[in-house]
This record gives sequence, C-alpha cells and structure tokens, in this order.
Amino acid sequence: MEIVLIRHGQPEWLKNDEYNLDPGLTEKGNQQAVFSSSIFNKGEVDKIWVSPLLRAQQTLAPFKDAGISENIIVHDWLQEMRDSEEVDLIGKSTKEIEEFFVKRNSKSFEEWLLTNHGEYMKSFSENIITKLGEHLNELGVVSIDNKYDRLFNLDSNETEKLVIISHAGTMSVLISYFLNMPLYPWTWRKFLPRHAGHTILKSTKISSGHFFRLKEFNNVSFMDSDELKTY
Repeated sequence: MEIVLIRHGQPEWLKNDEYNLDPGLTEKGNQQAVFSSSIFNKGEVDKIWVSPLLRAQQTLAPFKDAGISENIIVHDWLQEMRDSEEVDLIGKSTKEIEEFFVKRNSKSFEEWLLTNHGEYMKSFSENIITKLGEHLNELGVVSIDNKYDRLFNLDSNETEKLVIISHAGTMSVLISYFLNMPLYPWTWRKFLPRHAGHTILKSTKISSGHFFRLKEFNNVSFMDSDELKTY
C-alpha cells in the first residue's frame, strides 16, 4: 500500500491587509496544485481524503478535473490547527501578525509544551489519531502493535494508493503516527512540508505484519520553476 501526503498550495493568508483563517490559494498556489496533480494518471488513485478548508479544496480541484480518483472523501478531522491565539489575529495589522508568529515560532521546547498552543496541539493530534485509526480500520488497515515500529495487518486491505490532501500541522501528526515517532507541538516545523509537495509512505511486509517506510519526502521535482517551490 502507498499513502501520498500532500500539503495544500500556497495560501493567501493576508487579503486586503486582513488575516484570513480560511484562505484560498494564491495564483502561485493554484499553479502548484496543477503540477502536483500532473504526475498522476486518470483513475490511478483508489481514494483521496481531503480537508474541508478552502486551500485544501482548491488544491484538490485539478485532481478532480483530471479524474485521478472516483472516490473523494472530505474529512473534517483533517483540518489544520486553529487555536484561540490565531483566531485573535483577525483584525490585527500585518506587522502585529508577523511579530506574533516570529515570537511563537522561536519559543523553547519547554515554552511550547506549557503554552496555549502546546495544550491545543495535544487535543488536536489526539483527535486526528483517533479518527485516522477508525477510517484506516474501515479500509482494512489495522494497527496491531507499536512497540518497535507501528505494525499493521493489511490482510483485508484492497486500497493500493491513498492520497491525503491536508495541512502542515495535520501532516506532522500523520507522519509521526505512521513512522511511530514522538509528536510534539513543534513537530510540524521539523518536517515543514512544501506547498503541494508529495511525501510518500510505502508499506513493507515482515513476518509479523506490515510497517510503513518513508519512500519519498517533500518532493516538488515536478514543479517547472524554483519560484514554485515554496513553504
């Protein structure tokens, strides 16, 4: 089984000098989405799971147009983090918004864990892992052990290729889950997926089950210019 994690294209966070919690894509972001979809053939993907947020839906659009999968499901639990501090940025000036993220993103590990964002990340990740497990079980992808690596039983699975279009924070939880890695509030900054880039997890069989290995990370080689390779 192959799972392709795709971050949305470049979003337009500031429009008319106002912060937007659910932005659409910039012109560059729409181009990125087209290139991201271009490496797939019609009907190649068994299922696409996608966040309901606008930037993810607009990234999905060229996949839909090209008929890459007939089975597209919107999952609310794939939404990005949206803690109360970010909601409070609405109406703030561009300078205030930039200063907020610079300050928050430079905190120590201890500060991350103890602040509002750290507490929010805990509930955010627990919700994703719970819902992910439920929907994987429906596919026949059943987690059976995580002592050394996360092992799965795939005997009932018929999905060969699953694409998940979501967000940087969401992807950090998904990657950490499949690779059985510790998850912290700053994990998304460790992985920092590129806009519309592909991270591929491939199942490998061993005597006691299957585990997922990282086959490809942050691939944007399909973009036709360096200007489109953004974070």
